[in-house]
Amino acid sequence: MRVDELKDRKVVVWGTGMEGKAAARLLARAWPQQAFLFIDEGEGPGTLDIDGRSVCVARTEADIERALAEADVVIKSPGVSLYHPLLQKAGRARVTSLLNLWLADKKRARVVCVTGTKGKSTASTLLNHVLNGLGKKSAVLGNIGTPVTEGADATDYLVIEVSSYQAANFSETCDVGVLTSLFPEHLDWHKSLDAYYRDKANLLAHSAAKIAEATALETLSAHTIALDGAVRFDAPEGFHFEGNGVYFGPQPVGELKNAFLLRAHNKGNVCAVLGAVQALGLDAGAALAAMETYRGLPHRQCELGEKDGVLYVDDSISTTPQSAIAAMDVYGERPLTLIAGGFDRDIDYGPLIDYVADKKIHAVVCLGPSGKRIYGLLKARGIERAFLAGTMDEAVAMAKKATQKGGAILLSPAAPSYGMFKNFIERADAFAKAAGFSG
Repeated sequence: MRVDELKDRKVVVWGTGMEGKAAARLLARAWPQQAFLFIDEGEGPGTLDIDGRSVCVARTEADIERALAEADVVIKSPGVSLYHPLLQKAGRARVTSLLNLWLADKKRARVVCVTGTKGKSTASTLLNHVLNGLGKKSAVLGNIGTPVTEGADATDYLVIEVSSYQAANFSETCDVGVLTSLFPEHLDWHKSLDAYYRDKANLLAHSAAKIAEATALETLSAHTIALDGAVRFDAPEGFHFEGNGVYFGPQPVGELKNAFLLRAHNKGNVCAVLGAVQALGLDAGAALAAMETYRGLPHRQCELGEKDGVLYVDDSISTTPQSAIAAMDVYGERPLTLIAGGFDRDIDYGPLIDYVADKKIHAVVCLGPSGKRIYGLLKARGIERAFLAGTMDEAVAMAKKATQKGGAILLSPAAPSYGMFKNFIERADAFAKAAGFSG
């Protein structure tokens, strides 16, 4: 569906966050005289200003049901579950998204969409870094923090980070789709593991070229989800590492010297990006060389520095057990204290508990609702050096007390931030302040 198809239609924008407001601005610019409505279940004002226009916000269940019943089109924000009971009762309304509307009208740049349970932010920014390093004009947009309608127009390539929420009703076509990894996640939104995997795969089903991590494809296949024509990486026939050397099948591509990208969990991101580069018809060897200057994302294994002989590491962007495990792998040679926990989506923390037990992690400080569950699982496993904190200040104080000189304190929550913090950046700031690196 294109923006011009919204003319004279009854349009509802569900969500008043960053993406909802971006969708409203897109609609207001296209059809300045046309009325539309916000709906939002959260508390807040009854109207919002959009480009000088006052737009009403329906907030009660009765008003939302009425608005949905009368709507021709619902532009859904990613945070609103596609399986929301009220959305299921929306009747004749067509449900779309800002990403779909934008892609339907976008003609100039080639578009690469990147998704995955972990690795999608690093892969997206690394691909953007590589494309710019190859002399191309590129921008990275989407779930990473900039709505797709607010990026640079004069580009050759656009790299779009796509969450599972955005992938679920992705209905347009991108030039290249990349799947970096696949683990259980966001089951509160998707309602089942099968739905989560199917929704992730939906992005690649609408991609002209499909690049996917080998074990992710095996996971999809085990759930009877096929992605015909997908090119595998982290597999002998595709891009893969042998030591520090990168190969495509038996053919050497080059050697990587970037220490950050040579971390075990980042090697897959390197291969994913090379797969996308190849699908775009660009030189993989030159792309590998361009990676040498990549320095990583803020709040992804970011070393704040040492105090009293203890290293503090901000990995606040971590929202899964697998990403926390990857971070612990990097710093596990030191006596390591992990700060974990946040919003509880009822995911399986078994792999995290197993890792802490098997690797004899020095201590774990647990925070937030999921932290309470992690704490209980650790204690049930007989792990004594587990502690429960109520605030980030308490968590850091406990971690300092538990960590000996020469050790490391790692904030890698394995959970979203909401409920305690506005976002992972605010969580990281609280950690840095409590550790004495800011404020």
